[in-house]
Amino acid sequence: MNTQFKLSCKKYIHRTWPGLREFFTQYVGVLPGIRERLSLPTPEIGLITNSAAGFGRLNDLIVELEKLLKGFRDARLQVVTQKSGDNVTMPDTQRLRALLDTLGTISGGLLWLEDQLTDLILRNPKHTQADLDLLGVTYQPTPKPDPAKSVGHIYPLFTGGGVTVHWTLPRGLADARVTRSINHADPAVIYQGSENSCTDNHPVAHQAQVWAYTLEPLLHGQLYGKPITEKIIVGTDIAIEEEKI
Repeated sequence: MNTQFKLSCKKYIHRTWPGLREFFTQYVGVLPGIRERLSLPTPEIGLITNSAAGFGRLNDLIVELEKLLKGFRDARLQVVTQKSGDNVTMPDTQRLRALLDTLGTISGGLLWLEDQLTDLILRNPKHTQADLDLLGVTYQPTPKPDPAKSVGHIYPLFTGGGVTVHWTLPRGLADARVTRSINHADPAVIYQGSENSCTDNHPVAHQAQVWAYTLEPLLHGQLYGKPITEKIIVGTDIAIEEEKI
């Protein structure tokens, strides 16, 4: 039975136990050269090297155990079916005993250690794509939102005493600026930040007015994408909207 792994940041041809061993054999094999150039911390490299070595020894032991188990099954079949009363040859356990003697203390956390060390490498300004290729790591930074598609949605609602405003932003953006214009006058900023709602407590006139709310997606404090505007009628002489967001 092959146990399948779903490891999004690793390059595997076969995502199995042998594939995992192949990856870490490559990973720890190229670390010494990368360590010198990037001045990586030696203790972290020692930990992952020891863990990978333990993983390799366990793999060897499991392979030998499986061979030994097959040998005992074959011997069992021979005991039952051979056409003589001669002794049956038992499988040799010498290789297994030698592996058990060299097993020693096994340290764990192999994938966790690799994640920590790979993160250190990615944060090092001297690292190159060639380093990642040698390590077998695929690094895909979060893509920036497309300005042409960066359109949010804004939902103003007159509640009688003021206006509550909710909005959503395109994926990848967190900050926004919300402005309000009354009867086409100059807009006033009523909110800027990373929340997704605010309350506009500007005094409400008795006679109905057109209040226009504009949502501006921001990236690093600058407009990113397309503003979007929604207009509502606000005034104490009109019925309060019943629709809720």
